[in-house]
This record gives sequence, structure tokens and C-alpha cells, in this order.
Amino acid sequence: MADKNGTKLLDTETPPGDEVENIVADLVTPLRVAPKLDGLPTVSDLDKGYEKIFTLIESGDHAAVEKFLEERGHLVKITPKIGCSPIHYSTLNVANTENENEDSPLIKAVKVDCKMAEIIIKYGGNPNHTNKDRDTPLSIAANRLDKDTIDALLRAGGNLRAAAVKLTSALRYVSEKQLKASKETGFSVRPLTVLLADDAYLKCRDPIKAAFDVCKDIRRIKDVRHEFEIEFDLLLKDADLFTYKFLNNCDKMFEAREILISSTNLLRSAIDARRKRFVSHPFCQQIINERWLGETANTLLFGKTKIAVKYFTSPIMLPLLLLKFLLIDVCRGIPFMESSFSDLMRLLFTPCLCFVTDAINYVGFLAVMISTCLVEFGVGTYEVTTIEYVLYYCVFARIFIEVDQLIQQGRKRYFSRFWNYIDVVVISLLVAAAIYKGFIKHIVDLQESFYQEQEDELEDNTTYYKNLEVLLIHQHRNSMNVNYIYAVAEFILTIRLMSLLEIHKSLGTMLIALKYLVADVIKFGVILLAVVVGTSICIYCMTIALNEYTSEVSFIMNITYNWPDGYPKLLPDPNDAERRIEIPAAFQTFTDTIRNILWGSFGLLNVSQVYRNDQPTTEFINVMMILYVLLSCVLLLNMLIGILSSTFNAVKENCDIEWKFARSQLLKEYSKGQPFLFLFFPILFPFIIWFRAKLTEEHKKKAEKETTLMDESERDRMISTVCDRF
Repeated sequence: MADKNGTKLLDTETPPGDEVENIVADLVTPLRVAPKLDGLPTVSDLDKGYEKIFTLIESGDHAAVEKFLEERGHLVKITPKIGCSPIHYSTLNVANTENENEDSPLIKAVKVDCKMAEIIIKYGGNPNHTNKDRDTPLSIAANRLDKDTIDALLRAGGNLRAAAVKLTSALRYVSEKQLKASKETGFSVRPLTVLLADDAYLKCRDPIKAAFDVCKDIRRIKDVRHEFEIEFDLLLKDADLFTYKFLNNCDKMFEAREILISSTNLLRSAIDARRKRFVSHPFCQQIINERWLGETANTLLFGKTKIAVKYFTSPIMLPLLLLKFLLIDVCRGIPFMESSFSDLMRLLFTPCLCFVTDAINYVGFLAVMISTCLVEFGVGTYEVTTIEYVLYYCVFARIFIEVDQLIQQGRKRYFSRFWNYIDVVVISLLVAAAIYKGFIKHIVDLQESFYQEQEDELEDNTTYYKNLEVLLIHQHRNSMNVNYIYAVAEFILTIRLMSLLEIHKSLGTMLIALKYLVADVIKFGVILLAVVVGTSICIYCMTIALNEYTSEVSFIMNITYNWPDGYPKLLPDPNDAERRIEIPAAFQTFTDTIRNILWGSFGLLNVSQVYRNDQPTTEFINVMMILYVLLSCVLLLNMLIGILSSTFNAVKENCDIEWKFARSQLLKEYSKGQPFLFLFFPILFPFIIWFRAKLTEEHKKKAEKETTLMDESERDRMISTVCDRF
């Protein structure tokens, strides 16, 4: 393109290599540094031209706008879904100038019609420009419900997620007063629905990633604006269905693998975002199986036997192979990642072998825990036994493992898994038990030494033996407290061991259903607790009033019954059991009231403890108990049965999806696991750190070889092919 004097302004084709910087320098130097050179427009002339294009766009004259851009702008080559070279998006291009509100010509054109927007796009208008209000051309077109303009912007490389973020941000942050002042439709979901209609993700460069990103933003706003929950659920369901159907259009496995794990690891993103249906797709499951099994996949019995031998002999072979690398392989010039030591470490870091290692560790940990709980009390119960030393070593190794997982997975991902909380609780209990027992031993040693010194000074040994007896009683009591902690930790650790059953399809599905059922029971327990406490307070208030009334009546009865002879006996004998007023035994204290009412929900209340006499207060208590039983037993318990049945049926219907997703989470957890048993882990832990550093360095080198974003890589071509099939 050239100006009227024949001066070349900018080529229409995207310049290769370093010529981009030279062209920018050629443009910037005459326009900014020497604006008064002959044959070039001055800055004031450019500003006037920039103002003119906004005036022409607002007038709606398509021909005038196109003629102006032919004179002052330049046509660009637009790659579908990617756009043109970033150099055209600079403010040196008349199609990307800004007014006082930082609006670009394309933003103004979108407010007119689709044809005007297409004219600006042809001359390099930036489809992702944002103004002061953070509006983009796509978000404005969505607010205008202009589907044709939305399609044109997406074909030119418009950012679908940025528009969705703007629309959902309006739903979250804009007040009613601001909406009325600007006359916008921020509290309507229709603009977002129009933006995402007709498989809009298909028009993006990476359809699956675009769908994931948009769904992530919709889930955030869904928790804020509950009135639009149904609409948001429909949008999420459509996106989930689109991603699944998109993978269905991949003809071969290598296409799906290139789309899912090349450049951006969409499979890991899907697992993190809990996209259960997408993760359960056969293509995703094949990739998960390959990574889960590693070298053990597709091997015969002999090959698996060799792998088992390598696994169990690894603690001995690793130091020897490391010496071999340092003394022999280095002299031969063999790189570290190609050595036999590295090959064995890669094998040990296979997720399935890390899972086997973790299972063996937990079984051994539980066995030591049970042995500790079964140790009988002896004379020196405060002494640390041999099995307890073994237990403390296991706890020490488990702390190393959990800290390593926390570092590798990150705090958010680590605490997003329920079983990690169980590990933290078990470790905390055992550490507290070890500290408590050490404190007991220290105190007992001090007291024994004190009594031993006083033994010779005492004239009578009776006092010494009494003190020693008290010491032994306290010693046994404190040791029992430690055993209580051991028992609780053993119970929780047994539950933790159940998590290993997720690898089995039938048992894993039942375990998944059990987790959902436990969540429902906890919700039900909150409602039941509120009913129990409310009823208990009501009944206990009546018992307090009855207690005060009984005390006053008993006092009066004692006075009137003991009047001198000749006076009438107005009240009966206070010692007459049949006529005496008593508080029901089940409600004499507030603790008894709560306990008996709670057991009454399950039919375990002794009715004879409630019906004591015919006083109005006790009759009122009986009426309240009848109402409570109707509410808890007839309504709440039956509601709980219905909820549990519904939850179990829902899990049963989607058992295949639920189990496959649970197994994918195991892959995510054990892909950064540790491959050594408790016995060797503290010793071989430096090998893990060193090898992970080498793996990270290797991954960075691979990432540097990937194609740049502007180049249409093989992955982009595959995505375009799948989109055409779709």
C-alpha cells in the first residue's frame, strides 16, 4: 500500500522474520520523529483522519468508510479463527485508532451492523480491543443480539472467553441503578445465550479449551446469581455435550491425542474442572490407561514378571546404578536421562507402581497401628514399646510423603481431595499421642525419683506406698488416654484404606455412592439436630417449671400435714408415693433430655420414664413427645430414606462415568507420587528430588521446541479438519 506520493506504508502480506521490526521502525520514525517531512502526513493530519473515520462509521455510510480505508488503511490477510499479524493491531493502523473513550473503529462498527464490522475487519481491525468499560466487540455484539456480527468476529479471531467474562461480570458487579442509567441488559442471560448459541465454540481456534474456559466463568457466576441457575445449567450442559461430540468426530486415536495433550494438556484441565462425561470418553480413557500403566501396558506375563523383579529390587539397584552412571556412563558421554539409572526411575514413577507402593505402605501402616493397639498393659505402661518406635518411624515417613505431595500438587489441589484430610487427621493424632506419652514419661520419672529420695527419710513406709499407688493409678490412666488416641487413629486409618478400593470397578462404584450418601446424611443431621435441640429446650423448660412447682407444693404439704391435732388435713401425706408429684426420669437434666429425645427418634425411649402422673405439665410433655415422634420418625426419617435411595440410583445410573472419573483422579494424584516403601523412603528421598528436577528440565526443553501461537501447527490443522466433520 502506498500514499498519494508513492511512499510505501505497509505491505498487505505479513512480513516474515525480523522484517516486522524494520517496518515498524520505518512507520514510527517518519510519523512520530519527523512529522514535517515532505510527502508524509503530520500528526495533526492523522488525528483529523482518525476523527473522520468515527464520524463516517456513525453515519452508517458503508461505501464512504470503505473508500476512506482504501486511501488511509490497508487490506490484511486474515487466517480463519486466528486473525492477522499482531503488527496490524497497532494504533498506526487507522482501523485500530482510539477516541476519548478508547473505543476502536471496530467497536463503533459493531454498534451499526454486521456489514460495517466486516469492512473494518478486512482492514485489520482488532476483534479483541477493549475500551474503558472493558467492552469488546464480541460482548457488544452479544448485547445487541447480533448473531451475524458474532460469527464474523469469531472467524477473525475474536476471544470468546473475554466476551463471556464481560457478560458474566455485568451480572455479578453491575448494580440496578447503573443498569437503569446505561439502559443495558446486564441482568439478562439472553446476550450470553446468543453468544454461545449454534456451537459458537466451533468457531474458535481451540474449541474444547474455549468451552472449558467459558464453563469455568459460568460456574463462578452461577454461585452468585441463583435466579439464573436453570439457564446456566442449560449452557453448561450444552458445552459438556459439545466437547463430547467434538471428540466423537475424531476418526483416529492419534488425532484425539494431538488435540488433547499436545501444546495444552486439555485432559488434565478436564480432570481439574471435574468434566466427568468428557473424561469418560473412550479416547480420554485410552490416554489415561496409557499413562496409568506406562511400561507395564501391553506386556505379557514374562514382561510383567521382569517389571515386578525390578520394582522389588529397586532399593538395592538404585544406588548401584547411580555409581555406574557416575563412574562409567559419564566417561562414555551418556546423558543422565538416557542412563540405566534414569530408566529404572522412570519405571518406578509409573502411576500404577506408585499406587501399589502407596497401598503396601498403608497396609503396613495399619498393621503396625493394630499391633500397637493390641499391646497389653504392663507395669511400665508409660514406657515406649518397640512396636511404638516402629509406629513413630512410619509416622515420620508418612509426614515426608504428605509434605512431598503438598509441594507437588499445590495447596489447593491437595486439599481438594477428601482422603488427604484423613491423612492429616491421622498424622496429627499420632503426633499428639507421641508428644503426650513423652510428657507422661518425663513426669513419671520425676515423681519416681522424688519418692525414691523421700523413702529413706520416711519413718513409716506406708506413706511411700500410698504415694506410689497413686502414681501407678495416674500412670495407667494417662496410658489409657494414649490408647484411646491410638484406637481412634486406627479406626480412621481403616476408613482411609478403603480409598484404595476405587481402582476396582464394582467396589469403587459402591465407595463413590457411599461418599455421596454420607454427604446426604450430614445434611439431614443438621435438620434433625435443629429439631432435637428445639424440642429438648421446650420440654426442659416445662420440667424446670414443674420442678419449681413441686418444691413449693412439697413445702406447703409439710406444713399443713404437721398441723396440731384438731386442725383439718387439707393436703395428703407428702411421703405418699402415689400422690407425690415427680419429674419424669427421662428429663431431669438437659443432657438427659437431649439424649432421650434423640434415641426416641429410633424408638429407643423408655415410655415408662415419661408417663409419671396426670399433672398438666407432664401431659404437655407427652403431647410434645408425640409431635416430635411424628416429625422425626414419620417425616424426617422417611425423607432420609427417599434421599438416600435417589442418590444411590443417580450414582448407579452413571456408575461407569463416576468410576472412570474417580480413576482419572487417581492418575492425577499418583502421576506425582513417590515410588518407595516406608522402610526406604527417608533414605532414597534425595533421589526423588534430583530426578524430578531432571524431568522438569527435560519438559522445558520439549516445550521450547513447540510451534509458536501464530504458526498454524499440525494441531490447528487437525482441529480444522474435525470442525469440518462436525
